[in-house]
Amino acid sequence: MIMDLHTHTRHSPDAAPDTVAERVAAAEAMGLQFMAITDHVEINRYYPAAYYHAEETEELIYDSEAVFRGSVRETVQEQAHTGSLTLLCGAEVGQIPQDPALAAALYRDPRLDLVIGSVHELPGMPDFYFLDYDKLDVPALMTAYFEEELRLAETDCYDILGHLTYGLRYLPNRAEYDLTPHLPVIDEIFRTVIAKGKAIELNGSNLKAAAPFTDPDVSLIRRYRELGGRYLTLSTDAHETRYLGYKMDVLEQLARDAGFTELTCFKQHQPVSVPLEGGQREHF
Repeated sequence: MIMDLHTHTRHSPDAAPDTVAERVAAAEAMGLQFMAITDHVEINRYYPAAYYHAEETEELIYDSEAVFRGSVRETVQEQAHTGSLTLLCGAEVGQIPQDPALAAALYRDPRLDLVIGSVHELPGMPDFYFLDYDKLDVPALMTAYFEEELRLAETDCYDILGHLTYGLRYLPNRAEYDLTPHLPVIDEIFRTVIAKGKAIELNGSNLKAAAPFTDPDVSLIRRYRELGGRYLTLSTDAHETRYLGYKMDVLEQLARDAGFTELTCFKQHQPVSVPLEGGQREHF
């Protein structure tokens, strides 16, 4: 098993109370070669609620600064105690276009190996998980989502563009939704990521669902490669240790099906090639 570069521990508000040490032990037991700890850092709610004159709710959780500090500190401590595993220190930074200056400052933290840039919510709205889609103009919502993804891609505060199709994840009729009108802006996202030397993530979080899918699907990963994309990472987006490496064999085969013969890791924001076939380890 080669990599799982998007995982959450007890520091993420929506994750199980697993420590980094517990996650490392599980990764080494399953023979995982590369793992990144990437706890949630929502840049638009980085400080405590009082800073924004707001109240914390189930939908709006504040103080990502505490998440960032705790997660990075614990991960760096554990990096000195790994054996066969290469443990990478990272963060999943959400909503970068809403505060790119703060995101850039976090990106420069010398302890970080990688940053996943994600859009979990649009300005003035909660996470897509909480939306009532029956009350929304879904095509307009998806247009706004992919435009926000493009704004994220245009920044320099990330290494991996996370779960490109997250905006579709909770649609009641996801399988029936027609992406065709959004393909031009998706192509522009891919071209921007490629030009900047960033990576795309193949995220398998929902392979455990009754109707399994990946974010994005293999057709979009194939399109990314057709446009010249070469940097691809694999992840489970595990919020519990039991889902670490879950169906990674499926993700690896999807990457092959899309034409990839190698994957990409990041060390201090620099891409490192990792062969896909056989998964021979690259030493840092």
